[in-house]
Amino acid sequence: MKKIIMLLLWGSFAGYSQEVSLSGKVINGSNQAVPFADALLLQTKDSVSYKETQTNESGEFRFSGITKGDYLLKVKTVGFEEYFKKITIQKDTVLGILSLKEISNNLDGVTITTKKPIVKRLTDRLEFAVENSSLSSNNAWEILSKTPSVTTSSTGAISIRGSQSILVTINDKKIYLSGEELKQFLENTSGEEVKSIEVITNPPAKYEAQGSAVLNIKLKKNLSLGYKGSVNTAYIQSIYPKGVASTNQFYKGKKLSLAGRYGFGAGVYVNEGTDVVHYLKEDGSIDSRWESIMRRKSKSLQQHSYRLQASYEIDSLNTISAGGTGFIAPKQMGDFTVPTFIYGSNGALDSLYVTRNNRRTPLRNNAYNMSFDHLFNAKEKISVTADYTAYWHQERQDIASEFSLPEESPYRTTRFISDNVQDIQLFSAQTDYSNEKNGTFEAGLKFGNVQAKSNLDYKDEINGDFVNNPNRTSLFLYDESILAGYTSYDKEFGKWSLKAGLRGEYTSLRGNSVTTFEVNEQHYFKLFPTIYGLYKPADGHEIGISYGKRIARPQYSRLNPFRSYYNSYSYFTGDPKLLPTISHNLSLLYTLKNKYNFDLFYRLEKDPSMEISYQDYETNMLVYHFTNIKKDFAFGLEFNTNLTLYDFWESGIQAGLSYVEDSFQGRDGNLHKNGKPTYNTSISNHFVLNKKKELTAELNFQYNSSSVQGTFVFSQTSNLSASIRKKIWKSNGEIYAILSDIYRGEKEKVATDYADQYNYFLSYGDTQSIRVGFKYNFGNQKLENKKKEGQTEEQQRL
Repeated sequence: MKKIIMLLLWGSFAGYSQEVSLSGKVINGSNQAVPFADALLLQTKDSVSYKETQTNESGEFRFSGITKGDYLLKVKTVGFEEYFKKITIQKDTVLGILSLKEISNNLDGVTITTKKPIVKRLTDRLEFAVENSSLSSNNAWEILSKTPSVTTSSTGAISIRGSQSILVTINDKKIYLSGEELKQFLENTSGEEVKSIEVITNPPAKYEAQGSAVLNIKLKKNLSLGYKGSVNTAYIQSIYPKGVASTNQFYKGKKLSLAGRYGFGAGVYVNEGTDVVHYLKEDGSIDSRWESIMRRKSKSLQQHSYRLQASYEIDSLNTISAGGTGFIAPKQMGDFTVPTFIYGSNGALDSLYVTRNNRRTPLRNNAYNMSFDHLFNAKEKISVTADYTAYWHQERQDIASEFSLPEESPYRTTRFISDNVQDIQLFSAQTDYSNEKNGTFEAGLKFGNVQAKSNLDYKDEINGDFVNNPNRTSLFLYDESILAGYTSYDKEFGKWSLKAGLRGEYTSLRGNSVTTFEVNEQHYFKLFPTIYGLYKPADGHEIGISYGKRIARPQYSRLNPFRSYYNSYSYFTGDPKLLPTISHNLSLLYTLKNKYNFDLFYRLEKDPSMEISYQDYETNMLVYHFTNIKKDFAFGLEFNTNLTLYDFWESGIQAGLSYVEDSFQGRDGNLHKNGKPTYNTSISNHFVLNKKKELTAELNFQYNSSSVQGTFVFSQTSNLSASIRKKIWKSNGEIYAILSDIYRGEKEKVATDYADQYNYFLSYGDTQSIRVGFKYNFGNQKLENKKKEGQTEEQQRL
């Protein structure tokens, strides 16, 4: 085997010695970089394409593995005249700057304002480039739902390849919003702010090892001198109305750059569902059936989101930045009335109780950051960053239940109030060094600390007074520190691109359940290797392999062992002894013609933590318990592409076929397996409806087959959505309408069925809606890049 590997490596180096490279940078007439332009290297004898590539976000392109000879370079992109240049290549060649000429009068007055989104395969990730694309008019959540390999749900859940252990970052900064909070934040974020979304299934060593995959949302940076801004507003009608409005402001001077965004949202949210629990006899027949009808109506009257960033260029080598991101919802409330019907073994109604839950759930999440970047030269730099996050969430509940027999007045009432406050403080500091002189070498150190406090005050009503219940009152303290270091190296060898890294993390944590005197301490050091290889055997073909080891630490609130009651017979509880999840990810990749992407993957997770449900027969309690199960594994094949079917029709297609299996210990003490094959597909269509390309439409369809997670089996879901958009006022404004979940295909059934456990719930998350909106851009939208003065040639190529 070693001889075979050495022979392959020797062959690749031998081929490399006969091959050379060609690189350059593409700009426009205003000296701005032209990203994602098509660069083609043609054979001069017959003008047949020899190699193809695209410019990156800095306008740079590179061909490697070129046989020496004469060629014709062709560069083309929408809105510019095609560029041609004859080249004789005998050695590694740097062309320098290539300037494209803009088409002043396209197609008799046609204004081309967008391009199609691009799926780009990089060595260690998949990049979905959406800047200035047909998706820019969507909000960030809608763009995320159209991203290859990503699955979203109406509750805000995000999964990649069936795993929900996802680290979500914005501009490589971790955000501490989850579920519905993250969904609301991204819905209030305009798609015009999004540059690209990176799906990193095997994150490199630079990223912290948390999460089975990283989803990085890259927001735009203002690269031009001057001022510009925009306002956006939308009205959404689902079961009840909602509204959002936001403004973006950008200013860039010769030294100082400022960017700000503020968004406001308000509305009424509804979740409809039915909970069904079967209690069984020893022979498996039904002893009793409990059915709860839920319609949870919540008001969120003030959703404030903001993003502020300031950057000051001290000189051409040193830059300092500071900023903040926040999501504040001070007025979130709900008043739910839930009837529960209890049927006997004969199917007749035995008794019932009605629960009223009045709750208040205000939220504050503010994150602040500072950074300093120093360039030693054009290819060597160091960055120092510090981040601080303050998260505060309160859940106040007033729950009353009335118990009665059929058609009779209540014979018993109960009432309790609870006040659960979570206060989490997070701090991290990191130093990163990179050197691109001979390949790319990266190294860094990071320290992070988390201090969390969860205080649950629980009181029962007794004879008209509220009396503290010490058995359900709790105080939970959590302290975690992580010290990490990493190093990685990548380099191109002819047709090969290789990258390898190693990250080490030492974790020290202490969970203290003060009320029960239960303390959980863990100290461990783990190594996380990553390796990537990308081979280009011929023009239009790329073959890759990647492996990564990851860790998923539980959310701080999931470590709290005390009970959060939904009603008198249902509660949620955490586990202070939760173990971290270790996952191994292996992928085999193939890309055809820079357009068709195939990904064969395998994932193994040890001790994954997740929510499971079980029935306690002694108390008739339905318990939702966040705990570790034994293992999870999945394997499958994914495919995605973006096609231009006609001049007026673009289509993004993705599909996946996989098998997922979870192993867990049941309430009966036995080991159970829950697994099944799953299938998902998504088709996003963009249509241009008039000659000036000012009227566009979209038609999108998603389908997810039945799937599993822990003890749960999820039913199939689908979603059909459509939209229409019209540019107005010389394309500075836009009006639009979006229809979502047209036939309510997002309705879902989630069931647990093993041994003597049988329960399920039906859920609909108010996903059917119509959104009408308006956007307007003001200021100078055609700002020119500032001229770099006093810089070396190497610095100008940064």
